Amino acid sequence: MTAKAAVRVPGRARFGGLFTGETTSFLAWFGAAWLGSAFYQLDGWRSVLLGAGGTTPRLLLALLTVLALLTWAPLLRRSFLWAEPAALTWLDFTGRDRARSISVRVWTVWLLRLLALTYTGALLAAVARAPMWTVLVGAAVLGTTAVVVLALAAGVGHALRLPVALAAGRPRLVAGWHERIVRVVAVTFLDPLLMLPAARPVPGHRLGSLPRFVLAGMVGRSRYAVPALLLAVLVAFAHAALPGLPDVVLVALGAYAAVMPFAGGLGWLWRSPGLRRWLDGPDVALRGWHAAGLAAVATGWALVVLVVTVLLGAPLSAAAWLSLPVMVGAVVRTATRPPISYEAPGQTDTPFGPAPVRLVAQLVRGPDLGVVGVWLLAAVPLGLVTVLVTAVLVVWCVLR
Repeated sequence: MTAKAAVRVPGRARFGGLFTGETTSFLAWFGAAWLGSAFYQLDGWRSVLLGAGGTTPRLLLALLTVLALLTWAPLLRRSFLWAEPAALTWLDFTGRDRARSISVRVWTVWLLRLLALTYTGALLAAVARAPMWTVLVGAAVLGTTAVVVLALAAGVGHALRLPVALAAGRPRLVAGWHERIVRVVAVTFLDPLLMLPAARPVPGHRLGSLPRFVLAGMVGRSRYAVPALLLAVLVAFAHAALPGLPDVVLVALGAYAAVMPFAGGLGWLWRSPGLRRWLDGPDVALRGWHAAGLAAVATGWALVVLVVTVLLGAPLSAAAWLSLPVMVGAVVRTATRPPISYEAPGQTDTPFGPAPVRLVAQLVRGPDLGVVGVWLLAAVPLGLVTVLVTAVLVVWCVLR
C-alpha cells in the first residue's frame, strides 16, 4: 500500500504569494529595497534620531531589550493557532498531519519577528556608531529572548511537530480562525475598530449603572496592562537613547497605543445601538464616563513613564505631558466613530492608484485631531494660547 502524497489547498499561493510577480511581490521587494537603503543614508537617520546630541551603548542595549520584550509578547498569546474549518476537515480526511503546517507557521512568525528586531538593532548600532562589544551583547540579548520565547510559546520537540501544534484541538483552531477572519475583514474593509478587544467576564461585578459598566470594561481588559507597561518603559528609554525624536511625539504615540485597547467597551457600545438603548443614557454621559476611565488609565501609564525618565535622568517637557489629554480625547473620538459607510466612497487618483476619499476620511477620525494637537504642541512654543487650543481640541474630541 503506497503512502498518500502531500496535498495542498487549491488556489492558495506558495510562500504567501511572495514570488507570484503580482502586487504582493512588488510590495515585498519594494519594502526590502527601501529598508536596505536606510544603511546608505546614515547621516540623515543620525540627524533624525540623535539630533545634535548623542547616546550611550548602555542606553541602546536597554532600548533594544525593551523593544524585544514588547515584540515577543504577542507570540505568547499563540495567535498562530488557527485553521479554517473546511480545510481542517479535508486535511484530516486525507490523513495529512496538520501539526506540520501549524509548526511551519510558528517558525515563520518567530523568524519574521527575529528579522525585524535584528534589522532594528543593526540600524541603531550603525546610526550610533556603537562599538563591537555593543553589537555582540545586543546579538546575545536577541538570541536569548528569541529562544526563551520560542520555548514558552511552542515548547521543545521535533522542528515540524512542535508540541503546541500537536496539542491544539479543533475548537482552539477554529476559534483562532474566527479571530483571524475578524482581523482580515477589518483590514480589507478599512474598519480597524472591529479589532477592538472584547472584555473578559468580571466575577462578582454587577452592571447596575454607567460607572459600573465603564469600570467592568476596564477591568475586563486588564490583560493589556502588561503591554501598556512595556510601552511606557519603551517610550522612556527611547526618549533617553534617541534625543533627536521629539518627546511630544513619543509620548503621544505611546499613550494612544497603550490606552486604545481599554476603549473597546466604548467602541462596542457605539457599534451596538441595542446596547446603547439598554444603558439608557445620553451620548454626552457615555463619552464623559469613558473619557474619565481612559484618563485614569493614561494617568497610571504616565506615572510609569515619569518614574523611568526620572531614574534615567531624562525628564520630559511640559508639552509632552500636555499631549496625554489630547491622546485620551483622540481615543474617545476614535472609539465613537460611526460605522463605516461604503456609499459613494469618492475615488481620487494618487501616485499609488485610486483612493476612496470618504473611506479614508472616516478611517482617520480620531487620529486627525490628535495629530493636530501633537503638531501644535511640538511646533509652537508652549503658552496660554497653546493650552487653550489644546483644551478645545480635547473637549471637541470628547463631545463630538
